[in-house]
Amino acid sequence: MNDPAQELWQVASTLAELRKLPVDQKDRLFLAKLARMSRHDGSVLNKHNLMLPGDPYGLAHGYPDGEKQGVKEHLLGAPWTRLVNEGYLVDLNGQGFHKVSMEGHEFLTQSAEPVIVATPPVAPPAVAGAPRAFISYAWEGDDHQAWVTTLAERLQGESGVEIIYDQWGLQPGADKQHFMEQSVRAQDFVVIICTETYADRANNRVGGVGIETNIITGEMAGDLLSKKFIPVLRQGTFQASLPSYIKTKMGVDLSGNPYKEAEYDRLIRVLHGEPMQGPPIGPKPDFSKKPVSKAKTLLQAAGEALAEQNAGTLLGSLNKRPQAEFHAQYDKPGTPGPWLYALIRQWHIAGDVRYSLETSRGDEFLGSKDDVIEMFSKFNRKLIKEGYKRMSFMPGPDPDFQSL
Repeated sequence: MNDPAQELWQVASTLAELRKLPVDQKDRLFLAKLARMSRHDGSVLNKHNLMLPGDPYGLAHGYPDGEKQGVKEHLLGAPWTRLVNEGYLVDLNGQGFHKVSMEGHEFLTQSAEPVIVATPPVAPPAVAGAPRAFISYAWEGDDHQAWVTTLAERLQGESGVEIIYDQWGLQPGADKQHFMEQSVRAQDFVVIICTETYADRANNRVGGVGIETNIITGEMAGDLLSKKFIPVLRQGTFQASLPSYIKTKMGVDLSGNPYKEAEYDRLIRVLHGEPMQGPPIGPKPDFSKKPVSKAKTLLQAAGEALAEQNAGTLLGSLNKRPQAEFHAQYDKPGTPGPWLYALIRQWHIAGDVRYSLETSRGDEFLGSKDDVIEMFSKFNRKLIKEGYKRMSFMPGPDPDFQSL
């Protein structure tokens, strides 16, 4: 078999260079690598095996130790999916163990076609190692277009993200569908600007949004847990503005005017691979201390715990409360003034797990999960009766909050 002689690391010696390698060249070298790896061990071509710590199969051989994990994650993302979609990698038994097909071997024996490079976006040269993100959005008028353009300019000019944007990269005479396919498949991330219009066009496969939806869902089918596709709420609610295929993904809320800087920070942290970190793990508790008597009421135990923090209210000072797991915001159309909100937090008090509800109207309640759910439901119904509309809703990972 006439495999390409060069290894990936010989052509692109860093993760940043690997990401920028032309798609056809990367796929050919990657497939040749997989073919060589599997000649003597058919169990190698399994994503779980290839992602094992320490790179036992040498998928990232030749790359710096600090980049090996990133190289594996990159290759087993879009490049692996393309090889599967082309029929070059096949899973004959449906057990997740792939083999290089006859078509794959034929692809490796063919002479490589000259790489055709599309007209580059009108943008400054990319910074080495900068993440690349494509912006998918729906045309909804000049105001929405200006908002998307401003976001693209800020991400690229201020936050070090190379942006692929049709207003910069799609030149007259270029093939629109080819631009969409390359933009979705070849970039590190796809930032999806979600509105009710976008959701409707995506769900019904209408126009350019419909074409991009077909491409995106095809990519997601190859890796359901991929973090490549990021929903960004521009208008409406997460429930109404996210297309069906991406409703289970955690999104970023930029619906405010202006939007919250904390939400923008969440977005750029994901794009740069720098997620928020929790505090260091503290010391093991001293279990020799006398436990709180079960005869004490929950509020007594909570009061003692919060007294140690010099708390002035039931739940204590804001900077010492647990992070909120549930968040809902409300607005009353036509009425100026701050939004109303409700938060739910999880507490560990005297060996018990309890939940708190707090609202912008000064409510503070501490009790069981069922009690808190009931209290929130009453608060929610009251605001709806008063003419408020729930504008954002982030129930967190707890399934008991999903139905609220």
